[in-house]
Amino acid sequence: MTAASVFERLSQGSVTSNAAIECSREGYRPSSTKPDTQAQMALWSQRLTQQTELAAARQIAGLSDAELAALATEFTLSPRYRRTDMKRFATPLGVAIFGAGLAGLTLQAASLGAAGRGVLSAFEVICLAIVVGGLVMVAIGTMKAFSLTSVELAYGRVGLYVGLLDEQHPWLYRTFLLMRNRAAQEYRETVLRERGVLRGVDCVLMREITRVDEECVMTLTARAVAEQVQDCGGATLAAGVTAEPHLTLVEPSLSAAA
Repeated sequence: MTAASVFERLSQGSVTSNAAIECSREGYRPSSTKPDTQAQMALWSQRLTQQTELAAARQIAGLSDAELAALATEFTLSPRYRRTDMKRFATPLGVAIFGAGLAGLTLQAASLGAAGRGVLSAFEVICLAIVVGGLVMVAIGTMKAFSLTSVELAYGRVGLYVGLLDEQHPWLYRTFLLMRNRAAQEYRETVLRERGVLRGVDCVLMREITRVDEECVMTLTARAVAEQVQDCGGATLAAGVTAEPHLTLVEPSLSAAA
């Protein structure tokens, strides 16, 4: 039991923990293997700030579809990064302490009046210390919030990685364009066969596969490429290069012209 969990229960108007409530239910079976999706999302967000996009995508793509679906559900329920550190209370607590110290100084000044001004009393010294302490806590909370900016942005990126590539995903058309590459198409078929569905992380890997495949084409000799370009008989293209669909000019019929 931590101070944060006690404070969360008190804020909800209850002193009973969730574990005690679950144990009191009939037929309850505790499970120690249940994954903490909130902690997992925070972990992957932290990794994304420390590693490259491709490295993090390879690791996330190795998860099972059940794990990816759980992370996607967590992101749907909580689209913003939820902090779990103790410093998240520093800013509001510091503002409250600063206000209390400032109120004490105001009351002291009002009670003494102009005649009582001079050497600071012990109460005023305590109030000044409280005001300074409140400002320090606000500064600590603000610095911690700024340091987590990259993690908050990475949290949204992880949400796109684990999200299902459906009609609401922003990378849907990007993935559709990558399917024109044969190597990326083979990866797509492998994922559909082994894991079941495509997710945003697969778009990242398909994009990398397409880039590497195109760079392999650039390693061909110029003579071989020139022969294929100048071949009017439609010779077979190099390995990994597929013919792009093109428009065909259709002559208008006489009935359409009439």
